[in-house]
Order: sequence, then C-alpha cells, then structure tokens
Amino acid sequence: MNKILLFFICCAFTFLISCKKNNKNTPQLNEDQFTKMLIDIHIIDGTLESQNIYRSGDNYRPSYYYNSIFQKYNITRDQFDSCVSYYSNDTKRFTQIYDVIIDSLNRLETQYRIEVKNKKLEQDTVNLWTKKQNWRVPEKDKNQVDFAIPVQEKGIYTIKASIKIFKDDQTDKPKLEAYFWKQDSLGEEHKVSFMPRPIAKEMKFNTYELSLSYPDSSYTELRGNLFAGENDLVEFTQHFEIKDIIIFNPQIRPDSLQVIKELKQDEEQNLRRVR
Repeated sequence: MNKILLFFICCAFTFLISCKKNNKNTPQLNEDQFTKMLIDIHIIDGTLESQNIYRSGDNYRPSYYYNSIFQKYNITRDQFDSCVSYYSNDTKRFTQIYDVIIDSLNRLETQYRIEVKNKKLEQDTVNLWTKKQNWRVPEKDKNQVDFAIPVQEKGIYTIKASIKIFKDDQTDKPKLEAYFWKQDSLGEEHKVSFMPRPIAKEMKFNTYELSLSYPDSSYTELRGNLFAGENDLVEFTQHFEIKDIIIFNPQIRPDSLQVIKELKQDEEQNLRRVR
C-alpha cells in the first residue's frame, strides 16, 4: 500500500473518530452509496494534496470541492456525519467498507499509471496515419477512412480512434477492422486479421483500439477501415464522426526512421558508385 493511501486512511479515521456519535437511526445513504461517497472524498483529498491546494490565502477554498460531493449524493454535512456514526459503530462492517475503498483506489491508481504510460508511449512514437485527423461523414467528407500502410518493422501495431455515430446512420454492424496483407510469388493474397472491434451506435465519442503483433517480414502492408460495415445495399446513409486517429508501433520512433532513411541513402549512393 502506498504512502498516499496510508495518508488517506489516517486522515479518514481521524475525521471519523472526531465525528462519531451514538446515532442508530437509518442512514441517509445505503452502504454502497456511502462507500462510493467516501471513495470520491478520498479522490478529492488526493487531488488537493498532490496539487498543493492546501495553503492559506484567497484561493484556499477546499470546501468548494467537498460541497460538490455533498451535492452529488444529495446529502447535507450533518446527514453525512450521521452516516459516519451509523456505519462506524459496527467495526467489522466498517473495516469491510474500507477494504472496498482501498481496493478501488488501488485500481484507479493502476489505471491512471497505465493511461499515463500509454500516452507517453504514443507521444514518443511515429503516427503512421497520414490522412487528416478528423472526419465527419456525410456532412463534409466521403467515407475514405480505409487505409493501406507499408510496414516492415517487427513489434505490436496499435490502431486507435475516437468515434461517434449519429442517429440517422444506417451502417449495419459498424466496426473497426484491420489486417496485415501480403501477396506471394503466385499472386495470391494472404491476410492476418486483427480481432474486429464493434462500434457502439451512440451519440458520444468512444475510444476504440486494436492491437496485433506483426507476423513476419513477408507481410508488406497494414490495411483496414476505421468504419466498416456489413450492409447488403450499395447506397445507404452514413453519418459518423472520427477524431484523434493514431496508428503506431513502439518500435518505430523518429530516430529509427532517421536511421532507415540514412541507410537507404547510403544504399542508393553505393548503387550509383557501382554503376
């Protein structure tokens, strides 16, 4: 357990003991609601502490953050204190509540670290998507979000985009799909497909992601479509929006591209000398 969680628990128990009363009335919040509210309070505690908001001066208004929690759960401070008193009277039950809180905070911290790591990974790599980043169909564009990207680097390729579908869209079973492609010496095509990712028909942006390891150097292209469907009709209404498109492989970095470029230049110079 990290120091932040220990700090949370110490503060919480100090606060709870100071507020404890012999209140046996039915609490305003059930156990699940009370647990979720304590989780939110600890998140606020951590935010204020990590951002150094605990300081004196005109900007010192941590009560603003806590009041938003009381409003979220439609409860007053006195009612919250009564809930604390009610649940803390049963030590075993209260310990179980805090077991859930600690587990939830640990999960949130792990998720945050993964997101930070992935974001940094994306920033340190090359975006292989060369078309524009934002597409809105049909108001501004035609559906041209298919792609064919030359590949040769080993590693894991990831395709990621945020997609929103409007209510009048008629695409049947919309999905994000991709595959590695090659053509053998006989002219036959071969594919190694990613697992397709269904796209929810929702009027909000959701982030979708596909990842697959490069099979071998005989595959020459990464192909796919950010918005594919299974419609039988040739003409039908499509109305969707896609943004924040990125296709990357951690092995492909700006410095590695420069090395490849220099090697190609050296190879061309050597060929010219031979001629």
